[in-house]
Amino acid sequence: MSDPLSGALAIKARQIRPGTALPVEVKAGQLLQIVDVDGKQVADFVAFNLTDANEFLSTAVTRSATTSLIPQQGMTLYSNRRRPMFEIVDDTVGRHDMLFAACDPVRYEMLGASDHANCRTALTTALQSYGATFDHMPDPINWFMYVTIKQRGELEIREPLAEQNDFVLLKALMDVVVAVSACPQDLTPTNAGKPTDIMLRVYKAAE
Repeated sequence: MSDPLSGALAIKARQIRPGTALPVEVKAGQLLQIVDVDGKQVADFVAFNLTDANEFLSTAVTRSATTSLIPQQGMTLYSNRRRPMFEIVDDTVGRHDMLFAACDPVRYEMLGASDHANCRTALTTALQSYGATFDHMPDPINWFMYVTIKQRGELEIREPLAEQNDFVLLKALMDVVVAVSACPQDLTPTNAGKPTDIMLRVYKAAE
């Protein structure tokens, strides 16, 4: 099996600390690698059309278009306008989530932890200059998050299966701005109780 990164040139790198988020612009045809640096860490992921913030990656449309609850290698990820935004070209884990909303201040208040760092605020801060707002932040894809559906439809969060340096690799199908947060959740099994870093790398595909 060929390596999608063979001959590709890394042109950007960002390391994200727990409770923070960073934006990165990715042009059509470029590759975005999201790396779980230490393992068992969830990366909340949102994306917008670079020239039109009204078009964004939609988990609902992606579930409908792919008839799948779990993003996996070979799958196309779609915008709210049902246009292809990304292709998953490599995935070393195979278990991710696109059901849960990003953690937010109210979520932590419900858990008895007011003023806790949270993904929704971090993503909003990261994308402020691109026109994204807290109230209009789309639901994320939660890379490396392990969620199971029980017999009666209940959702159960388990420790991620991702190990050190596991990753997903996405090919951008349009010019986008992406924001990724390293989820700070330390009160549930989401990050195995110990949030750690996420690494982003953007590659220019080999010509």
